[in-house]
Parts: sequence; structure tokens; C-alpha cells
Amino acid sequence: MQKGLSKIALGLALCFVTSQVLPASADQAGDKERELQNIQQQMDEQANKSFRAKKQADSISAQLQVIQYELDQAEGDLKVIQTKLDATEQQVRQNTQLLAIAERSLAERNTILYKRVRDVYENGNISYVEVLVGSKDFNDFTNRIELLKRVIGQDMSLVEKVKAERQVIIEKRAQLEQDKAAIIVYKDQAASKLNTVGIKRKERQDMLDNVLTEKETADRAYAELEQTSREIERMIRQIKNPNQGKINASGMLMWPFSGEITSPFGWRVHPIFGTQRFHTGIDIAADYGDSVKAADNGSVIHADWLGGYGKVVILDHGNGLQTLYAHNSELLVSEGEVVRKGQVITRAGSTGYSTGPHLHFEVRINGSPTDPTAYLP
Repeated sequence: MQKGLSKIALGLALCFVTSQVLPASADQAGDKERELQNIQQQMDEQANKSFRAKKQADSISAQLQVIQYELDQAEGDLKVIQTKLDATEQQVRQNTQLLAIAERSLAERNTILYKRVRDVYENGNISYVEVLVGSKDFNDFTNRIELLKRVIGQDMSLVEKVKAERQVIIEKRAQLEQDKAAIIVYKDQAASKLNTVGIKRKERQDMLDNVLTEKETADRAYAELEQTSREIERMIRQIKNPNQGKINASGMLMWPFSGEITSPFGWRVHPIFGTQRFHTGIDIAADYGDSVKAADNGSVIHADWLGGYGKVVILDHGNGLQTLYAHNSELLVSEGEVVRKGQVITRAGSTGYSTGPHLHFEVRINGSPTDPTAYLP
């Protein structure tokens, strides 16, 4: 009996303990799940921060290059479409003129043809045999044959010309309809591309505005420019120019573009932050598309995008002298090409770290930048 009571008491005790432990375990499991969710959320936030940081760490000039490439592509497409549109509109004008001429000519020939038919109708259908039989003698007979040949020939020629001109008019009208339809399509395409160009230009301008107004971005941009300048120096010193014997430089530099110097060589103050920055060349005022000329005979050792400098051409003039032309909209020479003094090598623009069109011109001695004005007349 005693043992039975003991077993019952033990069972009740276990039930009590179990009833207390199970809810605690369920609560702990929920806490652990919430803790895991928090950890996962923190990991996701860190991953997002890492991604954003990586994007921010990307080179500003590299981002500008992508935007500039897309802008150039859109502008190129727009130029192609505009060329087609202009050519088609010119064709419409020419065909309209030709159609008017053909219609006037047809009207004149129709008048002659109708008059000929009316004459035949009014005078009766005189047979060619009757004309010949009425000849007075053999000479009159041969004259009448010759006359009939001419009349018949003129009639046939008139009919053929009328038919041909009617066909020309039909074809010109059909071509005009096709061209007018094509013009509508080209105008729609041009409007679409123009919108794309506008968007890309705004993206580029927004980024450059940040370079001017955000100190951190401006510092990064300047650091990139300094790094690019050092890379240019290393690149020039390492290049072995195969065209050294073909250069024949005069040793006297000419101005690559005739314009006002808007920013001189040397130290300058940032317009917003007041910090000093070293300018490795001179900026010459120019408009988009202005012709930039080689300062002397030389060999092209670089013709491509170059960081914050944008689209760049570097010429080697021999004897350790190099010139650099930056921020161009278009490069007209390629690496390895030998150019002559005064030859147009680029078109001025605003690529890279540039808020407006101008030419950034540098003179370097064995890769190191020096004041260009000391070498210019």
C-alpha cells in the first residue's frame, strides 16, 4: 500500500515538473527563432551596405565613361537617323519637282495628242493609200511617202512619250508616298533618340554637379585625376615609340586652338570648398566640335578614354617632349599614327571631369607636366 502511494506521488510530481518545463522550452524555441531572424536581418543589412559601399567605391570616371559611351551611342544613332531623314526629305523635294515637270510635260503632250485626234475626226479618216494615189508624179509620190513616214513616226513617238510620262508620274507618286511615310517613322525615331540623349546628358551633369558640390565626391574625383596624371607619366616613360625616326618635330609648338585661357597651369582654388588643387595644364575656351590641332609633328602614343581626362590624345614629339589634349568629343587619329603640325586631331568637347566644352592642353617633359605657356609663341 505504501509502495502504491509512493508511485502515485512520483507520477504526480513528474506531471507537475513536465507541465512547468514544456512551456519554458516552447518559449525558448521562439526566442531562438526570433534571434536567428534578427541575425539574418543584420546579415542582409550588412550585405546591402557592402553592395552600396562597393558601388560608391567605383571610380567616378568609370561611371562617367559608361554614361559618356551611352551618350555617344545615342548621339550617333540620332545622327544616323537625322542623316536618313535629311536625305529622304531631299529626295521628296527632288521627286516633287520631277513630278511637277513630268505632269507639265504630259499636259503639253496630251494637248498635242488631243489636237491630232480632233483633226483626224474633223477632216475624216483619209487613208495613206489615197494620199499616195493622188500623187502628180514620181517625185511627188516619194515626197508624200517621206511625209507620211514622218507623220506616222511623230504620232507613234507622241503616243509612246505620253505612255512613258504617265508611268513616270505613277512611279514618282508611289515613291513620294513611301518617302513621306518613312519621314514620319524617322521623325518618331529621332524624337525617341533625342529623349535618350537628354536623359544621358542629365545623368552626366548630375554626376558632375556632385563633383562640384559634395566635398567627399570632389576629393575622390581629384584623387582619381592625380592618379591618372601619375599613370600618364609612367605610361609615357615606359612607351618605346617605334616612330621616333619618322617624327621630325620642329621644336616650336603652335597653339592647338586659338581661344582664351580660362584656367592656367599650377595651383588653383576650388570654387566651393576653397581647397587648393594642382592643375597640370591649361584650359582653353572652345565650343563643341571645334577643331583641335597638333602642336607639332609627332606620333600618337595614346588615343582613347583616360579617366577624368575623358577622351584623350597624347603626342610624342621626340627629345622627351609630349603634348596632351583632353576632354574631347571626338578623336580623329589613332595610336601609332604619325601626324603633322597643324593637323586636326580631335574635336573639342566636355568628356570626363568637365562641366563645359573646352580644351585641356598639357606639355610634358619625359612624362612630367610643365607649364605649356613656356613652349607656346
